[in-house]
Amino acid sequence: MHLFLSLLLLSEMTLLFALVFSYSKLRELITKMLDKIVEGKGGAISLPVVATLTVVFISMVYDAKGIWTEDVVLNAADEVLMVNLVLKATLMGFALYLALLTYGFHKYIKGSRPWEAAKEKKSI
Repeated sequence: MHLFLSLLLLSEMTLLFALVFSYSKLRELITKMLDKIVEGKGGAISLPVVATLTVVFISMVYDAKGIWTEDVVLNAADEVLMVNLVLKATLMGFALYLALLTYGFHKYIKGSRPWEAAKEKKSI
C-alpha cells in the first residue's frame, strides 16, 4: 500500500509540474487527456474512487485516534501500528490534495485558453 500511494503521489506531482511549468505540446497533451477524462466515463469512475479514498482516509485517521489516547501508554506494537496508519493516512491525504490541485489547474488552464487565443489575434 505504501508503494502504491508513493507512486500515485509521484505521478500526480509530475503531472502538476508539467501543467504548471511547461508551455509546450506536453501541456496541451495533458490538458486534452484531462478533458477526455472529465467529459467521458472518467468522471463517473473518478468520483467513486475519490469518495472511497476519502472514506478510507477518514477511517485511518479515526483508527489512529483510537490507538492514541492520552491516558494509555503505548507499547511497541501499538507504536508500530500507529506509525503505519499515520503514514498511510498522510500519503492518502496528500494524494487527495494533489488530485484536487490537478483538477483546479486543469480548470484554470481550460478557462484561460480563450484569453490566450484573443491575445494572439490582437498581436497578429
